[in-house]
Amino acid sequence: MRVSETHLGTVIRVKDFQVKKAQRELAVIKINRVQEEGTLTSLEDRQSTAMSDAVRKMKSKAVDLQTSQAFIQSLSRQIQRQEEKVHEIITQEEGKRGELLEKSQSKQMIEKIDQRRKDEQEKEQERKAQRVIDILAQRMKSGL
Repeated sequence: MRVSETHLGTVIRVKDFQVKKAQRELAVIKINRVQEEGTLTSLEDRQSTAMSDAVRKMKSKAVDLQTSQAFIQSLSRQIQRQEEKVHEIITQEEGKRGELLEKSQSKQMIEKIDQRRKDEQEKEQERKAQRVIDILAQRMKSGL
């Protein structure tokens, strides 16, 4: 059973589209990860600054200390949520990389099948041409 040339060409184009789509999605995920990591760094810097400010103001009023402590705790919760978000994005990125690898390998497999089919067709054409040449040579030899 022969697979038509247009069918394999269509499959290759679809696989190529899927690979490019996965690459675009991975790029968006990477950008998102960088942004979220930047947000996390910013939060950690704010927390560090707030903690050092709180240490310097140890002799401040109790209300100021409570406010500082509440702010630091709020930052700690935000940092924890941001770390979870970054971890989730990293997991998503790893999954997308695996998907991209799978799609690339699938595309390469189809391309190899297509190349083998083309090579077989070329060999068959060469065999047919050689048969024609042999028949002509035989006829010339026999005097026809």
